[in-house]
Amino acid sequence: MKNIRQGFTLIELLVVVLIIGILASIAIPQYFKVVEKSRVAEAQNMFTSIRSGQERVVARTGVYTNNFGNLDIVLRNASGVDCTTAAPCQMKFYSLTMALAGGASYTITATRTSPPAIAARYGGGYSIIYNGQTGAMTCGGAGAAACTADLIN
Repeated sequence: MKNIRQGFTLIELLVVVLIIGILASIAIPQYFKVVEKSRVAEAQNMFTSIRSGQERVVARTGVYTNNFGNLDIVLRNASGVDCTTAAPCQMKFYSLTMALAGGASYTITATRTSPPAIAARYGGGYSIIYNGQTGAMTCGGAGAAACTADLIN
């Protein structure tokens, strides 16, 4: 009578675990990058809304504003309260501020806040600066280089 063994050897199991580990080490950073990109897309949507509101303010008054309450759009912070002053508006993932650059332009800065935690790749935080005149976005803060390379280009 033959002795037939069925199952996997220890080496085969180790090879499978090693392959899964390699795939995970590649996939997990990519996952966090995609999640952070979706958060940046949310900030870009806010920039677009604010820019439209700013253009309507200029049409009415002739000058830009740095006060969220002067815009004809409703911005609500993470608690659901309307942002109606020049103070930073604490959104879910970003703190939004507007600053006037002379009389002819303005900037909007979205500074990444936590929670949720910011990936170490982004230096613990970054800011996206939107130029209202040109529509250009740049990154600032500790994670500026990774932000520029991964999120806005």
